[in-house]
Amino acid sequence: MAATSEDTIMEEREELMVSPKLTKHHHPTSKVGRFLKPSAISIDVQAFPFNPPTASSFPEKNSLNVSFNGWRKPLTNWKAWVDRMHSLHQSSWKKAGIEHAVLNSSYEIMKNDDLILNFAETWCHETKTFVFVWGEATMTLEDMMVLGGYSVLGESVLTPVENIESKTVLAKLYETKLEFSRSTSRKADQFQWLHKFKDSGSEIEHEAFLALWLSRFVFPSSYSTVVRNVFPIAVHLARGIRLALAPAVLASIYRDLSLLKAKINNHNDETSVTIWAPLQLLQIWIWERFPKLRPNFGGTCKPMFARWENKNLHIDNFGSNFHRDTEDFCWRPYATNENDDLGNEKKGKWVVIGDCFDEELESWGRCLRVSELVGIKGKCIEQYLPHRVAMQFGMDQDIPGYLPRNIARPKIAWGFYTRPVTDLKLYVPSRFSEPYVTARYMEWWNNSTGMHSLLHPMGGNETKTSVVDESRTERSKDSVGDIRTSNVSRNEASPGNEHTSRMDLETRIKRLEEVFAYLKAKKYDHSLI
Repeated sequence: MAATSEDTIMEEREELMVSPKLTKHHHPTSKVGRFLKPSAISIDVQAFPFNPPTASSFPEKNSLNVSFNGWRKPLTNWKAWVDRMHSLHQSSWKKAGIEHAVLNSSYEIMKNDDLILNFAETWCHETKTFVFVWGEATMTLEDMMVLGGYSVLGESVLTPVENIESKTVLAKLYETKLEFSRSTSRKADQFQWLHKFKDSGSEIEHEAFLALWLSRFVFPSSYSTVVRNVFPIAVHLARGIRLALAPAVLASIYRDLSLLKAKINNHNDETSVTIWAPLQLLQIWIWERFPKLRPNFGGTCKPMFARWENKNLHIDNFGSNFHRDTEDFCWRPYATNENDDLGNEKKGKWVVIGDCFDEELESWGRCLRVSELVGIKGKCIEQYLPHRVAMQFGMDQDIPGYLPRNIARPKIAWGFYTRPVTDLKLYVPSRFSEPYVTARYMEWWNNSTGMHSLLHPMGGNETKTSVVDESRTERSKDSVGDIRTSNVSRNEASPGNEHTSRMDLETRIKRLEEVFAYLKAKKYDHSLI
């Protein structure tokens, strides 16, 4: 798909804006916002039928039997092999953009099945996001770079091996796999593969090491076998050729989250499912983003897996810990790292894109731009929609525009992912930036979800109480009064709640005044029509 003059990543414009933070003033204010494209033109844009689960809807235990076959721990002696290969090939790993990704594989991440399944409950296949009462969030290409250590730049993972020397090495890998298939085990068993090549001094030891790493930790498709389709990738990486592993890994995660959600929803279907994506990345993403769900971690060491090794935390009530409000979610956990090259300044800045479009800025652009993610087998192609979670990048949030799909083949999808950046400049927010949402986004979100908070436009409040807006229209003054009266009656029915009732009522009245102030501002602002 060819790029057009309209195919830009972001735009800056003035809008009525509201802070999503409870501690901030919530009257809509006209200010300049920076938004990821595309934004919807009208508030009446068709939304997917969001139905975010409430805290009480989460079961204590999920009955679905899930085999997380892509979640693998290091083999015996794997770490020693990693350390030796790192000492020999560190420079080529850096050039190929896989150094931290390989080092991550030497750390074991303890699996919390209930945590993963409860998050899968909130997944929306159409939007590729987790949908909560207070908004959307998702794993992005930035997460793949920071947490996984994978590159968003480089050639496609489907790039064939072409030069003679590389083809010779590839043939030797195929020959070795064939020898294993003729053995008593009848397969290239991963442990036996390690035993054959570790410290062997073989001329293809490096490629064999990377083939095992890719088969077990990056693109697993067999529980205990070194798979054939990763051999070309191993050959490329061993020569320092950078491949964009990040979009391929993220595609597999999106795919399997959709599969998992479908199985959870279909109670009449089989109660077991096998997941091949490396969902340890999802668990670390949850720990990074939801402080109340994380165990104590080991500082800020790199690679990122190092600080979560052998950590675990038992949670009694998942829903109550991540469904309350936006302040239970960390929008930009990585921006606090002062060693980052981007976003580490006290003020945001616009960076002009010239002839020298450096790697840092190009990577940033890939993370912010809607695209298609091509998986390793080519059949797995997933839509990437970062404009739905703009605040995860320090940008302001507007109503996300709808993108129709016309991606039939991996080559076309890859061309869309790598299309040239047409922006003249990109905005890099500071690590202290506090994104806002547009007032029209708040109204759209309430209408889309059927949830309307009387205390805060984004769903967060001191009493953690939401009211279902069944009509999905603006409430009349009479209906608001009825709700207020019903809340007072419910509080007065409980002995000793007179003070709490009075406090709740005063808070509700104050926030209702803010909602009416928004409606009044909307009446005189044509941009909301």
